[in-house]
Amino acid sequence: MPNYFPTVLQNSVRHWQIAGIVYLLQTGLAITLGMQVHGVLQTSIGSSLELNRLMSGYDHTVMTDFLKVHGASITPLIGQLRWLLLVWLAFSVFLHGGLIHCAAIPTKPKISDFWLGGSRHYLSFLQVSGVMLMLALLWTSMLWLPVLMSLQWSLEYFSSEIISVWAVVLISLVYLAGLAVIYLWSILVRMDIIRENNSLLRALVKGLKMLFQQKMPLVKLFSGYALLQFLVIALYWSLDALIGMCTPTGIALLFLAQQLFVYLRILLQSGLYRTINLRF
Repeated sequence: MPNYFPTVLQNSVRHWQIAGIVYLLQTGLAITLGMQVHGVLQTSIGSSLELNRLMSGYDHTVMTDFLKVHGASITPLIGQLRWLLLVWLAFSVFLHGGLIHCAAIPTKPKISDFWLGGSRHYLSFLQVSGVMLMLALLWTSMLWLPVLMSLQWSLEYFSSEIISVWAVVLISLVYLAGLAVIYLWSILVRMDIIRENNSLLRALVKGLKMLFQQKMPLVKLFSGYALLQFLVIALYWSLDALIGMCTPTGIALLFLAQQLFVYLRILLQSGLYRTINLRF
């Protein structure tokens, strides 16, 4: 695993301009969607006194009263969020298409390469995303539906609740490992489409074959990447605990730190794509 740390980091630095474009596009879309949600909330429940009580911490009684009074206002918002999520997913297909296309270029990518890759591979990558989303939903249902159905039984059957808690933790780790496999498979499929211009079915088969043939190197690579992502998040949490959002200065510093860490995570993701392209 240590060999993958410098490789991912070196390939990340190579794409700093592309990562900046992705960060700006993501931020712009997030602000646009956030303003729409804020407008709906301000119109429907912005004058609610329960909001002040909820800001001090979670209170089940306050939350129950809040939903009773403003449930009708929140329901349309949930419907809008569903469509906003679809917009975000469709937009992310373009972003990842540009990132992976740039990762497959032998020379240092230019900004124009990002736009070219995002548009050229959009339809094929949209199909890949649809397949992987269905697999993720199937994996979630297969794993968590039996757990939810037997959770009450396990709490009554076992002598201690700690057994059920550890079982849920273990299942959560298995679940995350399955999602990681689907994620790596999706990258290999997209890489194959770019390099070989194969059809979706052929790329899925070749990507799955590669996943099994190179499972240990891929596991090591993704473990190193996941650890780097965790270190970035842990560093932000440490700054949050140290500075706190209690003063205007603290809020400004943490906002800047948050944006920097978002950019770093995109940078590491581009490094992962580039490393997979070079080694597999």
